[in-house]
Amino acid sequence: MKTLFRPFLLIALALTLGLPGLASAESISVWPVDVHEKIFSDAAPREIAPLTLSAASNEYESAQFALRCDEDAPNLSIAPSNLICEASGAKIGLENIRIRRIEPLHITKNTPDADDIVVRKAPCDIPEILYDESVVSLKANETLGIWVTLRVPKGTPAGEYKGSIYIKSDSVSFDLPVALTVFAFELPDTRHLYMTNWWSAGNVAKYHNVEYMSDDFWALIEKYFKNMGEHRQNVVILPWIPGVGSFIDCVHKKDGTFEYDFANFEKILKLAEENGVAERIELSHIGGIDRTSHTINFSSATIYDEKEEAAINFPIDVWLEPALKALCDYLKKTGRLERAMLHVSDEPYLPDIEAWREASERVRKIAPELKQIDAIETMNFSNRLDVWVPKLSHFDRWRKGFEQRRGDNEYWYYICCHPVGPNYPNRFMDLPAARLRVLHWINYSEDLVGYLHWGFNYWQGEAFGPPTEKYGPGDTHLVYPGPNGPLDSIRWELERESAEDYEYLKLLEESVANIKSELDPEKAWFLDSKGRTMELARRIVPDLVSTTMDASLIEKTRQDLANEIVAAASEPKLVVQTFPEDGKTIYSGPNLVELYGAATPGSKVTINDEEVPVAEDGFFKKLFYADAKGELNVVVRAVLGDKAAQTTRHFVIK
Repeated sequence: MKTLFRPFLLIALALTLGLPGLASAESISVWPVDVHEKIFSDAAPREIAPLTLSAASNEYESAQFALRCDEDAPNLSIAPSNLICEASGAKIGLENIRIRRIEPLHITKNTPDADDIVVRKAPCDIPEILYDESVVSLKANETLGIWVTLRVPKGTPAGEYKGSIYIKSDSVSFDLPVALTVFAFELPDTRHLYMTNWWSAGNVAKYHNVEYMSDDFWALIEKYFKNMGEHRQNVVILPWIPGVGSFIDCVHKKDGTFEYDFANFEKILKLAEENGVAERIELSHIGGIDRTSHTINFSSATIYDEKEEAAINFPIDVWLEPALKALCDYLKKTGRLERAMLHVSDEPYLPDIEAWREASERVRKIAPELKQIDAIETMNFSNRLDVWVPKLSHFDRWRKGFEQRRGDNEYWYYICCHPVGPNYPNRFMDLPAARLRVLHWINYSEDLVGYLHWGFNYWQGEAFGPPTEKYGPGDTHLVYPGPNGPLDSIRWELERESAEDYEYLKLLEESVANIKSELDPEKAWFLDSKGRTMELARRIVPDLVSTTMDASLIEKTRQDLANEIVAAASEPKLVVQTFPEDGKTIYSGPNLVELYGAATPGSKVTINDEEVPVAEDGFFKKLFYADAKGELNVVVRAVLGDKAAQTTRHFVIK
């Protein structure tokens, strides 16, 4: 049914749904939309439904809805209510609910080679920027998207919470029901995933029109860091080579020594640490690769020289050793050296490897304790690189070579202007949003503990104009320079959702590992701490060129993850492993599936509503036979007193 809220319809809806809506002049349509779907101005109204969300405590959760009127509707106010749990009386206050208008951005060129999957062909307007506005204006017969961000505070009791979003003007009144499920677990403050999006301090000053290093500049930096931290970014890159834009000042003394001032470096590090974005510290590159000669063009350092009484450029042979030693001494003295990582040169590929290795060895001799990190496009780095960051497509193509060299090295991955096309995921704004949502499921499924992207705020030209056609649309940035700090994009909100998904996976892994540590090893042989999480991750990432674009599958899998976390961490505890694993297609034969499980001793366990024997120590098992082609759903339920836990497995039989 089309939700056109004329007076007679509103009366009926109010009776059936408890909606105290009232309209006189205009008819208004209000409907929820999955966050992975773009709300275009020509979107047609859909059936009414509550705005539904689910989250753990200490988690952000996003939702969106659409508005459309038959006539112009100026000064339409949008305001949320508190969310109340009727069972417990717990409340999530208004300060945790953020309402933002979705503004489209015009693009002139689509992601290269992705015509088959882009959400709309360029030139077009793509919903992108989020504005904090409590009053909006609707144009007749144009659809407007509204983004809702909910923060579930730490310690929020589990349960079902209800509230409303009030949409009103002089002639329109409608209450959109909001239903929130709070899961019975909490996301940890600890980030298990390293995430960095490179940022430009110079762009902050330039696009906000403030003086570099002024009080206004520092206030903005704090807002940008706060934004990063709220989106689970926990790694920050800092320019350190003395010169323009660096946070380290240096003077070349008359006696030939160098004197360093780390005051601004300390200031920016403290801001980063206070906002949770300095769990690792990236130190910017010492040079760039010349793709023609396959040599490294080392950076010079612009340093004030006392003899010359002017700032002059010093070559790397002069500045590198004293500056790097002074920096390492400072980091060691302040307890930060273990968190620091230096970039040698960006994206070396096979012809560049010898030049890169020589530069790396040069740095290693000066600063042997300092980790080295680089985004890379080849494999032969032996022991000269500590944090390997291959491009996603290269990691996939050359996986065997990378895995042979993994050893004790830390592996991340990066994406940028590549990969493009319909296969590998990326975060361009014209791609289906599921291509972005899967990014950190990839981190888990491929055992890559970090993620790097170059474009946080590298706006080019007009920040709010069409994105540069040099790269895929939106590659250069995730936020926009608003009047009081950064404005989020939908893509940045969804990347946070993906990072939180990663924490769900880690939570389940840790919960199963804890259970296994308490069980008899011989009887718990079937338990692999990552077994169930990998089954769920492979639903989303069967391989790197087949990541799902099915938003409903992502949401279902996230819900299954939540159920499994509760089952493994609450009472009664319940863990199950099947052979073959969940989701497999099995060809019919005598024996089909072996199921093994453990529950809190004393629990009653049923499998597909049939009670199964449970040993005194909580172990149970069951064998399934293939009796017909089709689907096999296995529902395992453990009950202890008035509490229960449940998990489900699904198989296709051919």
